[in-house]
Amino acid sequence: MQPDHDRRPLWVCENGRIIFETFHPQAAQVADFLIAVSEPVSRPQIVHEYQITALSLNAAIANGIDVEQIIKVLRKLSKNLVDENFLEFIREKGKSTGKLRLILRDGRHFLESEDAPLLRHLCSNADVAACLVEELAQESHVVEVDSMKVEKLKLAAHQLTLPLLQEYEFRRDREDTNPQLAAVLRPTVNLRPYQQRALSKMFSVDDVAKSGIVVLPCGAGKTLVGIAACCRVGRRALVLTTTAVAVDQWRRQIQLYTSLPPEDVYTLTAEQKRPIEDADRRACIVISTYSMLGFTGRRGGDTQFILDQLQQLEWGLLVVDEVQVMPARTFRTVATMIKSHCCLGLTATLVREDDLIQDLHWLIGPKLYEANWQQLQDEGYLARVRCIEVWCDMSTEFFTEYLQAADSPDVPGSMRATLQRALWTCNPNKLKTCEYLIRFHEQRGDKIIVFSDNIFILKDFARRLGRYYICGSVDMRERMQILSEFQESSACNTIFLSKVGDNAIDLPVANVIVQISSHYGSRRQEAQRLGRILRPKPQTSNSGGKFNAYFYSVVSRDTQELYHANRRQQFLVEQGYNYQVVRDHNVTRLEEQNLAYSSRDVQLQLLKQVLESVRRGEAEEAEEDCSLQEAPAPASRNSAAPPAPPTRDGEERAPERSQTSSEQKVSLASLSGGLDGSYSVASSARKKVKLSQ
Repeated sequence: MQPDHDRRPLWVCENGRIIFETFHPQAAQVADFLIAVSEPVSRPQIVHEYQITALSLNAAIANGIDVEQIIKVLRKLSKNLVDENFLEFIREKGKSTGKLRLILRDGRHFLESEDAPLLRHLCSNADVAACLVEELAQESHVVEVDSMKVEKLKLAAHQLTLPLLQEYEFRRDREDTNPQLAAVLRPTVNLRPYQQRALSKMFSVDDVAKSGIVVLPCGAGKTLVGIAACCRVGRRALVLTTTAVAVDQWRRQIQLYTSLPPEDVYTLTAEQKRPIEDADRRACIVISTYSMLGFTGRRGGDTQFILDQLQQLEWGLLVVDEVQVMPARTFRTVATMIKSHCCLGLTATLVREDDLIQDLHWLIGPKLYEANWQQLQDEGYLARVRCIEVWCDMSTEFFTEYLQAADSPDVPGSMRATLQRALWTCNPNKLKTCEYLIRFHEQRGDKIIVFSDNIFILKDFARRLGRYYICGSVDMRERMQILSEFQESSACNTIFLSKVGDNAIDLPVANVIVQISSHYGSRRQEAQRLGRILRPKPQTSNSGGKFNAYFYSVVSRDTQELYHANRRQQFLVEQGYNYQVVRDHNVTRLEEQNLAYSSRDVQLQLLKQVLESVRRGEAEEAEEDCSLQEAPAPASRNSAAPPAPPTRDGEERAPERSQTSSEQKVSLASLSGGLDGSYSVASSARKKVKLSQ
């Protein structure tokens, strides 16, 4: 221990794990340093965890931070003596990091380095040598790379722990191959401080853009950061996002924030295909989806012509929205099939349920900046959200079927899990609780989103309540009409969304979410759905205190759903959010309400419909799979329309991840019970009882 350890905020472990006491007087400056050199692991209110890795050091050095400066600051802030082996690890990484560059010049890729021996060492690897057009000459500082093998080259260099930097000197680019883009931010646009910090990491050197990833919470203005980067680079830009709805939102925000003429903004979706006019000499912004570029099947003539244009042109900047989708097998080739000088990845949730998130470091680049959710909330840039989990008992009939499905040899294993999931999702007690919450918040004048991955109950519930729903069968035009009415009309205060509402849908008026079904234990989905209500809200007199947004997750007790719910919370707990757990029988006057699923006859009829829907395969999210195709399936309005105009649902989406986790390290969250279900349970008498699963 250092003699003055009580005045130092860090514990630096020999494996690179850092424990940070956030109550230190200089906590803000220390947090900025830690974000720059390490990966956040867990950031609740009092004590944060960070991890220094080879990839985080790569990002720090790429941002111009000297290795010896990192060591000096760690020694100055650490309560304990920093292990010399760990410091030597940092020095060793500094010797090779940031010295190899992949450059796009005149449509050809080159590998460059001022350190000729280091470049020769890299090119001596068989996998790297197979990606070169010709053998590296003796003492040469540059060698040409086969443009069709750029992805393999990046992977091979990454595996050798010799990451390649992609930097773009955009002011020196040639006008004949990449003309200047006539776009500037409008004078009325004011970037927030954290947005300016994110851009400063990308443009830390004058007139040079660095490839990498910016992590900002949902609702914090990632789109504006991407648009500002396009204006700063001032060359052709290609924007990739997840859905056609998101494409339209990007188009509208580019026109809102910049001076770029509308005819210079092109959109490429299943329904909109406009070739680039005078493509060789025209500077423009093209917005499309992963699915349109990543689809490997047969294409129409118009689509193929436009895609050929995109692949033949040089692009100054490739903006990858929801970048956590990129490592998926279907989409990862998009990053290298487009000849872009610089890549900017944007995301709120740099997390997947598989190991592929690490591939972003060589597909896109290092993490340039990550904002702290709680800090932005404290500064008023995000809404103050109260997270509540409501535990509901299974109804007798549904629970009987649930237990029989688990034990019955007559139910195939593949159908057993689907049937059980449908039963805990459609539990009438959950649906009654959800309807009560909808009524309660509608009376307050709130705007509510109900999320359900189960398409059958999504439609049935919405029709019974006379509300709009959006799912994969809803065409684009109706989708936009519904979202517009939800935004602008006081007559539409609740909408039902399936998975298509998880990503890239901008609904700033929404301040309540009720989740009745989700994708098992997906942390990414939990954070993305919370993000739908994170836009800053005005403090109203009826908000009941410091919270002005509410996230309800309604869960069936004594089922596997409770286990998945606990895992989904992990990511948000690590961001500093707390979950309050209540029981459904503590919801005030729930049984006194005349609710859609209250009567036993309705519940028995629902059970029959659920069992039939599972047998027909209607309980699954099959209609969401159109995201992997070039275009969504033709939309057709269901003949059994609800009393109110029916709702329609989303489009292209990323494939789902495995539910297994590869995390092996022990964290404070696990030691404190954050990973195994310790909650504060509120009773009707306002007493709190400790309850562990």
